[in-house]
Amino acid sequence: MKSIDRLYAEEIGAVVISPDGQVSESLPSHPVVLAGSFNPLHDGHRSMLNAASKVVSGPTFYEISITNVDKPMLPRKELEKRSAQIMAEGSSLIVTSAPRFTEKSSLLPGATFVIGFDTYIRLMDKRYYPDHVAGTHSSVENSLDLIHENGCRFVVAGRVDDQSQFRGLHDIEFEVPARFRSMFTELTEEQFRSDLSSTAIRNNGK
Repeated sequence: MKSIDRLYAEEIGAVVISPDGQVSESLPSHPVVLAGSFNPLHDGHRSMLNAASKVVSGPTFYEISITNVDKPMLPRKELEKRSAQIMAEGSSLIVTSAPRFTEKSSLLPGATFVIGFDTYIRLMDKRYYPDHVAGTHSSVENSLDLIHENGCRFVVAGRVDDQSQFRGLHDIEFEVPARFRSMFTELTEEQFRSDLSSTAIRNNGK
């Protein structure tokens, strides 16, 4: 059975697709990973991953999960379409069945995940961790504990809000527990800013 078939059959958790289309079940060590839906891939994604690669070292990859906490499973044809645009520019893609960073960190221990402001907000949202309620800590803290134990960290990019103001980690009301702060590196507005959005690009294309 082909590796992509094994992924959809939940026999394996991830595969790597190289720029020439070769599929491997051998996962990279300490990668720098930009996770997203890439529908479509645009210059904001490219610039974010490039900016992150200047502050952390490691081979760079895009990552698409075929499962999502808010959406149905990604159809095979849609995966092929989105992976083709990544391969077309000579980049590598990790395809996983990991909807949350807790699962991604277990598949890719030692990874640095590159995330945007909105993804960071979801990372800190207890609604996504009903299965991590245990002990005296919050479900979010328990999830961060797991990611930390897997040796993973995050590079966080800010974004422009509806009032055209750039928002970064310092603008967030909640505070990350002290023991987790070293897991997060912020990209400043000077290091990365993009006003592009996949939703807007799709809407403009209609």
